Amino acid sequence: MKTVSLKLLTIIADEALQRRLIEDVKTLGARGYTLEKAYGEGDSGGRISPWEGENIRLELLISAELAEKILDRLARDYFDKYSIIAYLSDVQVLRGEKFI
Repeated sequence: MKTVSLKLLTIIADEALQRRLIEDVKTLGARGYTLEKAYGEGDSGGRISPWEGENIRLELLISAELAEKILDRLARDYFDKYSIIAYLSDVQVLRGEKFI
């Protein structure tokens, strides 16, 4: 079975940023994404109540070049203002042409 090497970019952010993040990644060239609610706790603790909103996990299968562009955008426009986590993984994908 033939696979294609891509990057899995995972972004965890406040739900309030969902629309803006999706618009940015699509504008930069992402052809699709997966979005789900995310729960957890970090060095700043967890959320105290649901009225504060929830976190989202936005995942994209993309080329290394596009991953670089999106990470640059996150660093420039988000990291100093919002609590966002972003990490990149190497993945092997079937039907890779769907994503690049």
